[in-house]
Amino acid sequence: IYPPRAGGAGWSTRALALGLRQAGHQVAVLTTSHGAADLDGLTVKRLSVRGRKRLAYPRAFAAELQRLDAAVVHAQHSLSALGCLGGGRPERVAVTVRDHWPVCFWSTRISRGSLCAHCGLLPMTRCVDGRVPAPGPLAWGAIPYMRLDLHAKRQALDRAGATLAVSEAIASELRAWGIPRVETIPNIVDPRETVALASEAPSFPLPERFLLFVGKLEENKGARLLVPAVAAAKTGLPLVVLGEGSLTHAMKFDAASRGVELIHRGWAHRDDVLRAMARATALVFPSLWPEPLSRVLLEALALGTPMAAMDTGGTREILRDEESGLLAKDAGALTEALGRLAGDAALRRRLGEGARARSAAFAPEALIPRYEAVYRRLS
Repeated sequence: IYPPRAGGAGWSTRALALGLRQAGHQVAVLTTSHGAADLDGLTVKRLSVRGRKRLAYPRAFAAELQRLDAAVVHAQHSLSALGCLGGGRPERVAVTVRDHWPVCFWSTRISRGSLCAHCGLLPMTRCVDGRVPAPGPLAWGAIPYMRLDLHAKRQALDRAGATLAVSEAIASELRAWGIPRVETIPNIVDPRETVALASEAPSFPLPERFLLFVGKLEENKGARLLVPAVAAAKTGLPLVVLGEGSLTHAMKFDAASRGVELIHRGWAHRDDVLRAMARATALVFPSLWPEPLSRVLLEALALGTPMAAMDTGGTREILRDEESGLLAKDAGALTEALGRLAGDAALRRRLGEGARARSAAFAPEALIPRYEAVYRRLS
């Protein structure tokens, strides 16, 4: 998925492409997303693909690569990786892994609302519950396909010239499953572009002070924890939510029953998201899954937004507790952190300054040389 309509992975891919171009490289983007063929001055080839995504998308990428003379290919998604690694010269291919797709069929490692410690036959009998549209043990019929799919993805990564994890949390997981040639390079966020976009007024009204949540309203993102944490903090601040998901109605009911003033805007354009972040009293990040490396947090870092975040996965690789944000081990600690941020302007200023300083580690000038070193080895 690639902009203009994209999530964190798409915008991270764009940041990499722009950074490489700025460094003097010739960059072409292949994507199955709709949009302009000339975005940001980059050449974007948008493939028109029909059929089942799992089969059709890899074939489309493989066929297009046969027509290109690329020194290095960098796959950004599981399906593009399968296509890029299925053809000739897989040794020139780098694959970025941004979530748990090589080790979890659902890419989240969340089963029945809680963390799945390890993927295997028995855990799969639980994780299909509610996800495969069949009653009881009939859903288990999907398990052989799920296991074969994961095996095929890991086999493909075995052929890659480099597997680039966005965090050490993801890298450790991949190494534990025997994936070779794994190294860590985080996602890029350009602080200058981020601050410039956020400087203008958002297209919708916002309260003078508010707590902010940005993301999918799903189990893995901690959507069930969001309203209870805000209610228990008793800050008196409204909660602005930019996002949608299967738990949207549950969140609205929860807010009404707990007396939390909720302003739900649904999905917002990226520019408006950044403008809301820059104006928020604090960002709430209740994520429950092993968070790979959240772009929401990286962009908030660049803007100096005070943050209270659950300490899961790669989040502590972004935030340094009490320096650039507040990390919480559980729901009670998240509630306490929100209360501190809402009531202490000096703390917000200190964490905001620390966040802006920390954002330099994820800027193009810090990370593009590391990508270039990988590409030199592969070309």
